[in-house]
Order: sequence, then structure tokens, then C-alpha cells
Amino acid sequence: MDASGGAAPAVRELRQGADLLGRYHRFDAEPPVAELFEPAGDLGRVVDAILSDLAGWSLTTTDDALAEALVGRGAVPTRHFALMSRDLRTWAPTQEDAAMPPWLDIRHFGPSDEVPRGVIELVRAAYPPGHPDVELGGDDDIVHDIRRAQGGDRLGPLMDMSALVFDQERLVGLVLVNRVPGEPPVGGPWITDVCRDPDRRYAGLGRSLLTGVIRACVEGGEPALSLAVTEGNPARLVYESLGFSVVAVTRKVRIPD
Repeated sequence: MDASGGAAPAVRELRQGADLLGRYHRFDAEPPVAELFEPAGDLGRVVDAILSDLAGWSLTTTDDALAEALVGRGAVPTRHFALMSRDLRTWAPTQEDAAMPPWLDIRHFGPSDEVPRGVIELVRAAYPPGHPDVELGGDDDIVHDIRRAQGGDRLGPLMDMSALVFDQERLVGLVLVNRVPGEPPVGGPWITDVCRDPDRRYAGLGRSLLTGVIRACVEGGEPALSLAVTEGNPARLVYESLGFSVVAVTRKVRIPD
């Protein structure tokens, strides 16, 4: 997800004069994100300050009252998701951890590697119309989003366990892992994206990729691995089966300009 990345690790404060109105993690994405905003003080003053000082930003929060108040003042809801984390100190491989099918070719994906054009077909197939994470952008938007994760401009530096999976020369799966500044579950290794071709031949591929990431993180001494899953995404069942648990249910809104 350039070692400097595009994300700032500092916890910021939103203030009016001497009054603290909230704390958040700032991520320098496009647009900037006030991540996991925690309001403090009178809700009306908090909303006024957000609309004034964070205009044009995205904001995530676990506070339903804040999210509803912002939407009532013109913010646009963009996502409702669960923040999940896996304590890697308790992980041990089991027979249920699927092995990569032998006919598939898994290739390391690093910051300087070319983004294969097959990623467009893969993303469209993995997130079709009706899917909670359906891709609504154009083809260039898909490639740009992958490149931002690859270059560290999305959440933080891309980690070595990121990979692409090919069936001969056809891209059929990917997993992107970025190091988010800070401590788990908000910071640390994050699965930015994992998807596979929905063809039944590749059933279990997503689990294989996730298991590979978990194993690499354990070997690297990482204490936890985190991800976000949109409400209604059936992949949550796979995450839960691998020991991920919900840390917080979060709502994301876009603050009007």
C-alpha cells in the first residue's frame, strides 16, 4: 500500500480555540480521510467544526449519532463496513488452510512491478453489479487504484507478501497488503484487497491467499493483521473462519465541499 507512503501516522485533534471537539487519524488519500473520528463535546459543535475544517474530506467513525448528524447536514454516506483483526500470536496452521492449486502460478507483486491489464477483467468479475463492493469507476480508475496501493499512496507502503495469481497468463487472483502507520488494529499490516475470479475452478483461492499472508506475517513477527469488509460482503464468512473478529462497525461519509 516508496517507504514514506502517502499516509500520515499522527493522531490529529479537531479544536475550536481551546476546546477539543474530536480526534482522528489523518490519511493523505484522495480525498484526505479523517479515519476513526472520535467526537468530543457537544455534537452540534462537532458537526459544525467538521463541515468547516474538513470540507471535501472523507470521514469514518464508529459513532452512529455523528454519522447520522453529518448525513443530515449534507454529507454523503459512501460505505458501511466492519473493521476486523486477527491476533497472530494465537495462529497455528490447520488442515482447513487450503493449499494453492498446483496448476496456478503465484507471483510476487512489488512497488516497481507493472500492473497487468488483466486486473480490470478480474476486478469486474470479482465485484459484479449487485456486489456490495461493485466497482463503479472506469477501467483507468481500477488501474489507478491498484497503482496507489502499489506505490504506498493509498494506506502505506506495499508489503512483500502482496501477490498476483495466474492461470497460465490469465490473472485470476490478487492480494495486496500494506503497512498502515500506527498500531493494530488501526495500523500495522492491512489486507487492502483480496479477490479471485469467481469461476468454480478457483474456489478456495481467496482462502489460500489469506493463509499465505497470515503465515508471512507470523514469520515476520507481526502481532496482528487487519482488514475492512463492507456489510453484506459474503467474504466476511471466510475471514471469520480464519480467526478474524470484528473490532468495530464503521461508517464512512464524504463531507461536502
